[in-house]
Amino acid sequence: MQRNTKTEDKIKKAFIQLMKAGFDNLTVRDITDVAKINRSTFYAHYTDKYELLNHYETSVLKSLSETLNNNLNSLMKYQDVKEDIEAYPVIDLIMGYIESESDLIRVLIVIPSFESKIKNILRQVIDKGLYLNKGNDKTVGLIPNDYAYEIIISGLLNTVEYWLSKDKPETKDEIVDIIMKTRYLSPYDLLGVDRQFGNTIRV
Repeated sequence: MQRNTKTEDKIKKAFIQLMKAGFDNLTVRDITDVAKINRSTFYAHYTDKYELLNHYETSVLKSLSETLNNNLNSLMKYQDVKEDIEAYPVIDLIMGYIESESDLIRVLIVIPSFESKIKNILRQVIDKGLYLNKGNDKTVGLIPNDYAYEIIISGLLNTVEYWLSKDKPETKDEIVDIIMKTRYLSPYDLLGVDRQFGNTIRV
């Protein structure tokens, strides 16, 4: 199906604007009204709002998958947090892509099905990265594998989601630096916890 670029841009902008109210509330009429196009024009591109959503999800996931798969060798390299941490090229590329499509990804990432698909991609990439690095896909074994994966993947996604939700988000380079440091610092290090906090929780 051939798609006109200008029409696509109008539909995409309308989709992003309207998704702030949630996908369930979204209608084709809403999209055509905001995009200022005829319903017939929309249906020449997509059969319904579900195909439109699938188009955007597939586009983002494909770009992320290709970026990750093409840069696996830059993953899983240990670094000393006491020295300057060098950003993994793949993290820099991913965050650069997310920044370029921040408006779209901001409305997609809150959709459970989309989040689940991203988690699946990241899980596969971590498996491949571990295999390339040490010949297996097992974590160190101190905690069950499923928890280890969930902590790593959810932590990354939550950081990205929070970054995208901010009115004045950090630059791409700043968020990459934050993400890299979270890979090596413990919660105590991240929060700067010491004895000054004491042992009593005050209400």
